[in-house]
Formats: sequence, structure tokens, C-alpha cells
Amino acid sequence: MQLTQIEIRGFKSFADKVIINFNEGITGIVGPNGCGKSNVVDAIRWVLGEQKTRVLRSEKMDNIIFNGTKNRKPTQLAEVSITFNNTKNLLPTEYSKVTITRRYYRSGESEYQLNGITCRLKDITNLFLDTGITSNSYAIIELKMIDDLLNDKDNSRRNLFEEAAGISKFKMRKKESLRKLSDTDADLARVDDLLYEIEKNLKTLERQAKQAKNYYEIKEDYKLLSISLARKSTFAQQEVHDSTQKRIQSETDKKQALNTQITTHEAISGQLKTTLLQKEKTLAGQQKTLNDHVHKIRSYENEKKIKSERQRFLQDKIDQLKNQINQDKESNERSSFAIQGLQKNLLEATDALNKITSKLEALKLQYERQKNTTIAGQGLLDELNQQYLNQRESVFQYSKDLEIKQIQLNTLKIEHEKTNSDSSEHTSSLNELESKINEIELEKADKQQGYESLSKEQELIDQNISSYSKKIELLKDEFNLVNRSLDAKENEYNLIKSMVDNLEGFPEAIKFLRKKSQWKNAPLLSDVLSCPKEYRICIENFLEPYMNYYVVENISDALNAVSLLNDSNKGKANFFVLDQLESFKPLDTLLIDNVRSATELIDYEYKYKKLITFLLHNVYVYDGAVPQPRPNVVFIEKSGKIIHRAFSISGGSVGLFEGKRIGRVKNLENLAIEIKKLKNQQQVVQQKLLENQHKYEQLKIKNKSIELEALREEINKINESLTTFKTKQEQFYNLLNSNSTRREDIQNQIYLINDDIERIKPLLEDRKNSLNDLESLVFDQKGTVERLNISLTQDASVYNEGNVKYHQDKNKVDSIVQEISYKEESYQGSLNRIIYNNEALKESENNLKNLINLTMNDDDQLIEMYAEKERFELALNEIEKEYYGGRESIDQQDKLIRELLRQRETGDQLIMEWQNKLNDAKIILNSIKDRLSVEFNLDFDSIDEQSLNPEYERLTLDIIQSQASERKKKLENMGPINPMAMEAYDEIKERYDFISSQKEDLVKAKEILLSTIEEINSVAKETFMTSFELIKANFIKVFRTLFTDEDDCDLSLTNPDEPLESSIEIIAKPKGKRPLTINQLSGGEKTLTATALLFAIYLIKPAPFCIFDEVDAPLDDANIDKFNQIIREFSNQSQFIIVTHNKRTMSSTDLIYGITMIEQGISKVVPVDLRELE
Repeated sequence: MQLTQIEIRGFKSFADKVIINFNEGITGIVGPNGCGKSNVVDAIRWVLGEQKTRVLRSEKMDNIIFNGTKNRKPTQLAEVSITFNNTKNLLPTEYSKVTITRRYYRSGESEYQLNGITCRLKDITNLFLDTGITSNSYAIIELKMIDDLLNDKDNSRRNLFEEAAGISKFKMRKKESLRKLSDTDADLARVDDLLYEIEKNLKTLERQAKQAKNYYEIKEDYKLLSISLARKSTFAQQEVHDSTQKRIQSETDKKQALNTQITTHEAISGQLKTTLLQKEKTLAGQQKTLNDHVHKIRSYENEKKIKSERQRFLQDKIDQLKNQINQDKESNERSSFAIQGLQKNLLEATDALNKITSKLEALKLQYERQKNTTIAGQGLLDELNQQYLNQRESVFQYSKDLEIKQIQLNTLKIEHEKTNSDSSEHTSSLNELESKINEIELEKADKQQGYESLSKEQELIDQNISSYSKKIELLKDEFNLVNRSLDAKENEYNLIKSMVDNLEGFPEAIKFLRKKSQWKNAPLLSDVLSCPKEYRICIENFLEPYMNYYVVENISDALNAVSLLNDSNKGKANFFVLDQLESFKPLDTLLIDNVRSATELIDYEYKYKKLITFLLHNVYVYDGAVPQPRPNVVFIEKSGKIIHRAFSISGGSVGLFEGKRIGRVKNLENLAIEIKKLKNQQQVVQQKLLENQHKYEQLKIKNKSIELEALREEINKINESLTTFKTKQEQFYNLLNSNSTRREDIQNQIYLINDDIERIKPLLEDRKNSLNDLESLVFDQKGTVERLNISLTQDASVYNEGNVKYHQDKNKVDSIVQEISYKEESYQGSLNRIIYNNEALKESENNLKNLINLTMNDDDQLIEMYAEKERFELALNEIEKEYYGGRESIDQQDKLIRELLRQRETGDQLIMEWQNKLNDAKIILNSIKDRLSVEFNLDFDSIDEQSLNPEYERLTLDIIQSQASERKKKLENMGPINPMAMEAYDEIKERYDFISSQKEDLVKAKEILLSTIEEINSVAKETFMTSFELIKANFIKVFRTLFTDEDDCDLSLTNPDEPLESSIEIIAKPKGKRPLTINQLSGGEKTLTATALLFAIYLIKPAPFCIFDEVDAPLDDANIDKFNQIIREFSNQSQFIIVTHNKRTMSSTDLIYGITMIEQGISKVVPVDLRELE
């Protein structure tokens, strides 16, 4: 199987689609740091199924998608496809070519494809199982994996051995079997739990099932009885229903006959009413005439009546006025008498009020005197109370002051004694401190002198160290700058050399001629000229159509090349023939501001002068404003974007290698010179750096900082001790001074307190005596005030009674005065009415006389109107007799109709009663059917005769009803049952039997799994040990090939009894060394040891391809050659893809892909097939 191709698009720095083809042998991937070489390795890992973003050098999976640059937008998709030729059918598939594709979208979606068909990651993993090709196998090796392999990080060493031994599938099978065994054990535990629970519930269900069975048997018997009862009840109700139906039909027929009679009589009544209506109109006309005449009579009568009423009104008014005048006269007489009586009563009441007023004033004066006396007594009592409280507070305060002074005196005496004892102790301690301080100051002076001497020496050393440190930093910066420049120039040189050697950007015909030895190797136009860098793009854009032209001396050389192309069918080529240009004469050079002739910008050999003149004699480069167009003259913008001809403009870009094709050979020569200069400069700077670093280290050895620090710490400790002792000394001085002052203060305070005590004692005695006197005065005054309050209460009661009597008499006087005033007003009103009524009486008598004269003239006309009225009434009576005769006939018909309606209503009531009975029968029938439907889910009409119990059918209705009630009572007494018990019992019994059989199957399956695991362990152990011994033998052989035959190495299992779980130890002992562990070897030795182990594994089971990512970095030139030699030997069996910076490794490859970033942040691929150069 062979890796043939990888296609990358949108993955990390590969923004555009990139295809890398892999042939047999060794393929190198080179390029400067950060150009994207390792991204190719990451792409292979990723497409093979790598899921850990840490391994892909990313924080999250989204970061693998190209994230854009300053000039490029981010892509939305990362896609990598890898293609294999399945020549040896190593992959378990019928395809001879297998392409694996993995896509990841920025939205988080991803997919895998196998030959264009969507599949799962598991399918990819299974496809490459035990082939040595996985994302984490020994097929992809990075430098850090060398350390991981040697240190056995994450058990990586054992994983390689298992992959090579091909026991991964056994481990997967064992893991699967163990998982199944665990599941089986879990299933057995669940089965046991289920059986326990089922057994526990089975007995209960069995009892419930028997009870349910008995219940259903009784219910079935109850059902048959209910059906028989329903049938007999239905038959009885059906008879009632049929007889009722007949009665209803009979009454309905009678109702129909009555309806016919009612209709006939209603028709006759209608005709009579029509005739009566005509008579009624005639009667109404006559009646109207009579009414109008009566109305006229009434009007006359009303007028007469009004006049009579007016007469009566006036006569009544006259009578009323006379009566009123008489009543008013009588009222005046009564009022005059009443006023005289009230005035007499007023005099009596006024005398009584005056007497009570004088008595009340005397009572009030007595009450006020008693009240003032009581208030004065209460005021005296309050004053005595306040004096008593003040005196008591004064006594309490003096007692409190005396107690405080006594306590202060005792405290001061104790403190005075303590101060005397402390002073003697402090004096002795102070003497000791003074001697200690003197000793410490002598020691400090000695240490300070030594410290100052060392400080001067250290200052001089520090100055020198700082000076050399700055020089070293400057030299390091210079060295790094030279290294970066050198790397850049070497990378540029290698890339340009690769382009020159492979004719990158030139047609196949040009490459073909260059490789053909039969044709003279003529230069291309791009190789014979060069120009300054800022003009390369504009010159190259103009000469772009001619860059692929060969420059030959004569026509025969060109014809020879054309013949070769025709014979090989390799396309066509163009040629400049130098001897044909001898006769060419250029135009004169123009002189224009800010414009330069292109021929002045070109460097070339003299023999190509005619050619350069021919191509560029009329070409000028401008920078700034566009010159005026001229015939046969071409103007090129300095940036090369636009070319102006007399009648046309062209422009744009020539693509990826813009500005890179012109003067490549010259550039290589210049770069080689620059690289040599930089290498010399690198050596000089490195030598200076080493010298300064040596001097810097010597100065660091002489450093006195440690001694100074130790002295500084000692001096600080001495200063701290000295400060501590001086602080204590000062404290003792302060204590002694304060003690002396304090003793004097205490003595003074004692004298003052004694004086205060002597002063307070007599004052306290005086206050106590005064307090006792005040207490007796307060007691006496309280008695006096209580007696005064009693007298005041008595005087207040007498005064209140007199006050009530006064107000009663006053109210009486006021009411008499008010009544006299009312009587006088009434008397005056009557007198006024008498005068008014006399005037009205005269007026009314005059009006009455005039009205009597008018009434006598209207009586004759009224008599004539009454005679005419009688004539109208006679005519009306005749018409009324005819009208009422018709009304009588109608009433007789209506009476007959009402009778018929009554008979019909009676019939309706009978029909309603029978209908109710019919409905009751129907309800009973329906209820019987509904009960059967609800209780037994039976349709009464669909009951089959054969389903009945003949014995029950022969019983009477009462017996059946009794037995049905008995069965129902039994069902009710049984209480609630589990209706699903029988079914549940059968189901759980069946489940119990089924689970029991399942348990037996699980036990058998467990035994089979244990047997399978044992078999897998046995086969895997045998396979692993066979492979381990072969790897061990191969490791010794390869190790000695990489080192020497005298070097020793070995592989061992730490636990030989458990080879499938044991870790693997690597023992490597190069000649002359006896390292205890492999980590004590140098970096190069570790790399070679790991390489030996990897190739020992390859000898057992070579992987189809192997990728080394800068694994050769720690190796020197000698070991690089060994490393390359062994890779070359193994390249006959496998493909090798090597990512490297080492030139020796590059030279040992068959095909090199250069990874570069022509555009910042965008990786591009440049292939170089070294085999074609041999």
C-alpha cells in the first residue's frame, strides 16, 4: 500500500487548494520557520481521525479552519483528502485506490467520506486497524514523541509494541468482551432482583386471582339473573306500554272529532260577527249624533251648573266670612284674657328668680374662697415635697461622694506602695542594660568597618558585570539578527535555486529543452538580464511575453531545438537569435522629467546589448503623472500595474511569481556572496560573544554579594538588638521618672482626698437632719390638704344645686315672656283679619246678586234641547235592539265553542296522562336496557335465547329479583378486587418463567465470555511475546548499526508473568558509558536509540508510510548521516516523509516540497524532484 496524494483546502495556513503528490522513496518537506510545514503533518493526522485539538496544536477545533489575513477573508470550511494505492490489499476493501476525506465547517458540523461516500469515524478506524496507520501510531513521529517514547509517557511505548504485534484487535475484542461481561453481570444482577421481586409478588397475585375468579363466577350468575329479570320486567312493561298506546289512540280520535265541530261553529260565529260589525257601524253613527247633542246639552247644563256653583260658592264664602269674623272676635277676647293671666305669672316667676340669684352669688363666693384656700394648701404641699426630694438627692450625692473618696484614697495608698517597690527594680535593670548596650555598640563598629570594605570591592565588580552584561546582550542581539538574516538569505537562495533548477513558472517545452543534453544549453531571457528590485515588477510585466524565450547565437541552434521539440511532441518554444540583431538600429533616447529609459535600468553582459536595446529601446518607466502619449513609445508605471502604448493600455498581474523570474541567476550569485559574508560575520560575533561570556562568568565567580548579604544581615541583627536594648533603657528611664512624679502626685491626691472627706462628713450630717424635718412637715401638710379638699367638695355640691335651681327659674321666666309675646301677636292678627273679612263680605254679596239675574234667562233654551234629545234616543234604541240580537247569537256560538274547547282540553289532559304513563313505561324499559349495558356491557335487543339460563326463565319475577339481590349483596360484601389479578398472575408467571430461562442463558453467556477472554489473552500473549522477541533482536541489530558493534542495548518486561500488562524497559549503553537510566543519555543518543527502536518495530511490521517531523534536530552531522543512511535502507519497504531544516537530510531525499509564504499568512507548495537532477 502506498500513500499517493494529499489535498488540503482551508486547513490552517493553507487557504487555497494545495495538492502534494507522494512517490516511492523519501519525500522532504522544507521551508523557513512558521511557513506551515508542520501543518501538513497536522493535516494527515486530522484526516486519519485525530480528535484531540491539543495534538493538532489548537485550542479548539474551529481554529483549524483558515482564519483569514489582512487581505484574505476567513474560509468557512476545512477539507483534507488523502489517497492510498491499495496494491497489496492491505486495507480490507475491494477498491484499488482509497481516498479518505474529512470536512469541518465553521458552524461545528463535520463529515467523513470514503471514496466520496459519507461514512463514520469508526468505519475509518476499522479500515486502518492493525495497518500501522492511525492518527497516533508509529507512522507519524514528532520530536517530542521521541521523549514520550523514551520516558514511556501515557504508556506510548507499549502502544507501539502492541500496534506492531497486531494485537490491537485482540485488545479491542477483549475490551468488548469485558464490556459484554460487565453488562452480563449487570444483567444477572438485574435478573436476580427481578426474580426476587416477582417471587415476592407472585403469591399475592395468586390469592388475588382466586378471589377475582370467584368474583367473576358470582358476577356471571348475577348477570344471568339480571338478564332474566330484565326480560320478565320488559315483557310486563311492554304490556303496560301497549294498553296505554291504545287508550292514547282512542282519546286522539275523540280530539279529532271535537276539532271538526269547533271549526264549523267558529265559521258560523265569523259570519255573525261580520253582520254585527255593519250594525255596530250604524249604531256608532247614531250614537255619535246623540252624543254630540248630549254634549251640547251638557255644555248648557255645565254653564248653568257653573253659575249655580258660583252662587253656592259666593253664598258659602259669605257664610264663611261671617263665621270667621265671629271666631276672630271670640279669639281676641280669649287672647286678651290669657295675656292678663300670663303677665301675672311673669311677675311671680321674676320675684323667685331674683331671690335664687342673690343666694347663688353667696354660694359661689363661699366656693371660691374654699377653692383658693385648698389651692394654697396644695401649693405648699408641692413646695415641701420638692424641697424634700432635693434634700434627699443632696444627701444621696454627698454619701456617694464620700464613698468614692474613700475608694480613691485606698487605691492611691496601694499604688503609692507599688510605685516605691517598682522604682528599686527598675534601677537595677537599668544598670544591666547600660553595660549590654556598650558591648553591642563595639561589635557593631567592627562589623560596619568590614562591610564598608567589602562594599567598595563589590561596587567595582558590579560595574564590570553590568558593562559585560550590556555587551553580551548587544552581541546576542547582533548574533540573532545575523542568524535571522542568514536563514532568510539561505531560504531565499534555496527557493530561487529550486525555481531555477526546476524552471518554476516556465512551460513544459522549456523544461524539456533544458534537460536535453543533445541541445546546447542556451540561457533564457530571464537569466541574461537583471535590474534593481524596485523595477523588477514593471520590467518583468512588460517582458512577460518574452521571458520564456531562449537566447541563441545563431539560427541553427534554434532550428536544432525546434527539431527536438517536434520529435518528442513536447510543444513549442521561442528563440532570440543574436546574430540577427546586428542590423537593428534603435530610436533616439527621449529626455522627459520623472521618466527613465528602461535600458538604463537593466544590467547585462555586453554581448546581449543589441538584444536588450531591441526589446527596450522605446520603453520608459515613469513615477507619478502619466506622460503624454507618443508614437512608437511605451510608458510603464513604476509599480508595473499599467503599460501605456500609443493607442492602447494594458495592465494587471502575471500571477504567483510576479517579479521573481527576472534575473534569477544573478540573484543567486548575489545571494551566495551575501550568505558567505553573513557566515563570516556570524563567526566573528559568536567569538566575541564567547569571550565576553567567559569574562562575565569570571566576574560572577568573584562576586562578593553573598558575603555582603551575610554581613548586612549580621549588622541588621546587631542594630535590631541595639535598638531593642536602647528602647528598653529609655523605657526604664521614663518609668523611673514617671514613678517619682507619680508618687508625688499620689501623695498630693491623698492629702486633697482627706480634706474632701473631712469637709463632706459634717455637710452630710446637716443634710440628713434637714431631710428628717422636711419629712415631718410634708406629712402634716398632706393631712391639711385632705381636709381642705373635703370642704371644697361639699361647697361645690351646694353651689351646683343652687345653680341648677337658678337655671330652672330663669327658663320658666323666659318661656312666660315668649308665650305673652305669641299671644299678643295672635291678638293683633285676629284684629287685622276681622277688618279684611268685613271688606270681602261686602264684595261677595254684590257678586251674588248679579249672578242670580243671569241664571234665570238660560232655563228656556235648555228645555227645548232636552225634547230633541228624546227623539234621538228613540232611534238609537231601535238600532241597539238589532245589534244586541246579533250579539246574543254570537254569544251562543261562542258558548258552544267554549264547551267544545273544554271537552278538547279535558281530552288533552287525558292524552297527557296516558302519554306520561307511556313515557314511564319507556323509561323503565330503557333503564332496564341501560342497566344491562352499564353493568354488563350487553345490548338487550341482541340477547340470544341460547345464552339464557332455562332454570331462571321458569322462575317468577319476584323470585328472580330476590336471587339477583342476593348475588349483588355477595359481590358487594366481597369488597374491592383486583380485576387484572388473573391476567397479571398469568403474565407475571409467564414472565417469571421467561426471566428464569433468560438467567440460564446469561449464565451460559458469561461462561462463554470468560472462555473467550481467556482465549484472547492466550493468543494475544503468544502473539505479543513472539513480536517482542523479534523486535528485541531487531533493536539490538539496528542499535549497533547506528552506534557501534561494541555498544550494548536490550529490551525487557518489568513483569514477565503478565506480558500483556507489563511496561517495557529500554536499556541503552553506548561504548564507554554506563548510564543508570536512558534519560542520562545525550539528546542525540536518545534520538538514535528511539530511531533504532522504531526501525526495529518496522522490521516486524512495516507501516506503508512514516512521517518524521523535525526528528533530526538534535543530531550532529555524523549522526545525521547514520540516520539518513538507515532511512534510505528502509525506503525500499516504506515511504518516508521528512519535515526537516537539516541540509544533509534534504540532500538525501528523492523529492522536496518547499513550503513558503509568498503572501503573508498563506502557505504555498513548491516541488523539487531531485532524482531528475542526477
